[in-house]
Amino acid sequence: MRTKIVKEYTNGEITVRWKPDECIHATTCFKMLPEVFKPAERPWVKINAASTEKIIETVEACPTDALTWWYNDSNRKTEKKYFKMAENKEKAQVKIFENGPMHIHANVDVVDANGKILKVNEDKYICRCGHSKNKPFCDGSHMTAGFKG
Repeated sequence: MRTKIVKEYTNGEITVRWKPDECIHATTCFKMLPEVFKPAERPWVKINAASTEKIIETVEACPTDALTWWYNDSNRKTEKKYFKMAENKEKAQVKIFENGPMHIHANVDVVDANGKILKVNEDKYICRCGHSKNKPFCDGSHMTAGFKG
């Protein structure tokens, strides 16, 4: 059985955890904060290159929770506060990534065939290639499968 890789980076105030097996390479992190997230470098997370607030905002935008964070001081409460879905009546948007997943940016729940709620009120990346090991959600398998669509 393959060991899952988990990397952690800290600036003293917060710790950011990266789980590459959950990453779908949506590019959100390095597009939002390129001074911190540098995929061509090792280590690829330069945790001291931006403010804690900017890092938290960017990590919160990760569509799959491949990136997560917490305060190192256990007395501080970790709150997801930046990119929560707006509770409004705007039209839902579904975006198809070329050769990748379908992104549902809407205040909707994903419910399986048995009625179990899988995701509530957050962005969802739905597999289109059929190779994901986390169906119905994308796990980045489209990249190694050579999916075109």
